[in-house]
Amino acid sequence: MKNYNYIVLPLYMMSIIFTLSSPSWMMIWIGMEMNLLTFIFIIMQASTMFSMESSMKYFLIQASGSLIFLLSLSTNMIFYDEMFKINCLVPPLALILKSGMAPLHTWTPEIISKFNLKGLFLFTTLQKIIPMVILFSSWAPLISWILMFNILMGSIGGISQSSFSKMIIFSSINNSGWMLLALSQSYFTFQVYFMVYTLMTFMLIYFMKSTQIKWIIQVKSIKAFQKSIFIILILSMSGLPPFLGFIPKWMVLMKLMNLYPLTVLLGIFFSILTMFFYIKSSICMMMVTISSVKPTFNYKNSYWSIFMSLHLLSPFLYFLL
Repeated sequence: MKNYNYIVLPLYMMSIIFTLSSPSWMMIWIGMEMNLLTFIFIIMQASTMFSMESSMKYFLIQASGSLIFLLSLSTNMIFYDEMFKINCLVPPLALILKSGMAPLHTWTPEIISKFNLKGLFLFTTLQKIIPMVILFSSWAPLISWILMFNILMGSIGGISQSSFSKMIIFSSINNSGWMLLALSQSYFTFQVYFMVYTLMTFMLIYFMKSTQIKWIIQVKSIKAFQKSIFIILILSMSGLPPFLGFIPKWMVLMKLMNLYPLTVLLGIFFSILTMFFYIKSSICMMMVTISSVKPTFNYKNSYWSIFMSLHLLSPFLYFLL
């Protein structure tokens, strides 16, 4: 398995770099297919019935999106003068479908939640880079509509969820909107937002793997120290100040408040809804009774020391931005 990771993961990273640096649409399409192939290998590592089923459904959706994208580009190249107005919306919609962003996101909760945790992490983070950068580079006028759809649907969709995997998926939809908003300001703001979001998602999924919890009700099986760490993780993912997750959103708000005041105000309003379903789960954690079940967990793990240090230092980072 280690040798397998040494081969597939570098190829996966190379496919992202290759796609983003491609000079033509055909090369971009080839890069996205390379990315799809390597990602399929990653999510099929856990050979369970659910993972195999979700992998097949994911492949069919991605293949459909790739076919639509390729056909639209071919039509656009052959009948450029006649078909451009009809064809201009099809390629971005194909990219939105492949990335699982709103409004074509309805397939993601049921399919992605059955992935292994590594696949869940990669889909909610690195798999978003290619579609977002291409959308911003080639269809910038559509960005304001796309980002508002994502912020809205990501906030509303997560309210009724009791599965942490589905909460992370809807959070990724919401944060995709915020990252597109950051991208409209500068690539630096986007990079900062993406790195902080990736770090928070990694820590939350790593904690889920360490404690073997998937549902809110399962938090009663973990100890008080673990529960406190999980609550901090959840509140950070919600973007609640002064936790780490608030920093990138604060950067976006400060830089774009004067340029897009209505968009920013709507983003703030829907972010409150996102905070609601995360804080709801935090309250459930604080109210449940601690059980005698003791899952394996290393309190002295260096990952959690780094994580706690980041959150303790996060309020001081405001003065550097």
